[in-house]
Amino acid sequence: MNIDILSLIFRYVHIVSAVLAVGGTSFIALCLTPAMRLVDTSFRDSVLEMVQRRFTVVLWASIAGLLVSGTYNWMKLNSAYTEVGPVAHALIGIKFLLALVMFGFVWARHIGLLKLSLKAHLMIVVHIAAIVILLGSILRALRLG
Repeated sequence: MNIDILSLIFRYVHIVSAVLAVGGTSFIALCLTPAMRLVDTSFRDSVLEMVQRRFTVVLWASIAGLLVSGTYNWMKLNSAYTEVGPVAHALIGIKFLLALVMFGFVWARHIGLLKLSLKAHLMIVVHIAAIVILLGSILRALRLG
């Protein structure tokens, strides 16, 4: 059995980065934000600000991990996708563009360019992430047969 350690490391980084980014965003959108409606405004604002400040570091590190590991994985698996055919390359392109749109939403909100409510922003990002994950699953199934 021959294990490509570098590929294993990049796959691990890709999965952990996705879990942290999508899981954290989903937790904030689906659990934390609704639960914080039950407490007074000043406490809610300070808790959400602290969570946002800490999660921003995790999120940007995850985005960097996804970009680096995703690029490596694409380069490593390009020949396998070529064997699948043009459908695989189309799906990779869509997945990559959706990921960039998602990162763009995060960046635009971070710098104050996007004026959506926190709930709307989080739900858009979570839904785009779900589509990106679905496309990744389809690509894996196509590649492995």
